[in-house]
Amino acid sequence: MNYSGKLLVAAPSLLDPNFQQTVVLLIHGNDEEGVFGLVLNRESDRPIRELWETIFHQKCATERHIHVGGPVFGPVFVLHSQPELFDQEVVPGVYFGSSKSSMDHLVEAGQGGEFRFFVGNAGWGEGQLAQEIEEGAWYLFEATSELVFAEETEIWEAFIEEVGRDVLGDIIQSDAISEDPSLN
Repeated sequence: MNYSGKLLVAAPSLLDPNFQQTVVLLIHGNDEEGVFGLVLNRESDRPIRELWETIFHQKCATERHIHVGGPVFGPVFVLHSQPELFDQEVVPGVYFGSSKSSMDHLVEAGQGGEFRFFVGNAGWGEGQLAQEIEEGAWYLFEATSELVFAEETEIWEAFIEEVGRDVLGDIIQSDAISEDPSLN
């Protein structure tokens, strides 16, 4: 299965502290090669400005905070909404980048447009994610730009409510429910 552009939502039973109550945007990957993604709803308390000025010794106009993209150490990544930067489009209106030139443009612009910087990422080896989904650790959804850039403090709860409505809807529409309420 191609996982690019999907949202991975942690089931309430997933207790791994790295992924508990997370929503992960899957950037690329499949069952044969492994999967790479970024946790959307783990904002750190460190501003991008602090990272930018320390690493690159340049001024930064934004007061936004860095997100923890997952437990795997790696370079700084960015998700943004600006197609003119020519980064990889993950879903319509959401672009993934790791080039300094793209990031320079975003930090110089300050608060303009949607963007999030990430340190770290999430990754799964060959067949690992498919197995975890089959075991019930994750739910899979189609990503949209609205969901990717949604308020991160509320996104996981909204998805879990959606899963609950879907499960309840399947039960309610089931042929196993009798027309006679006394038998239900």
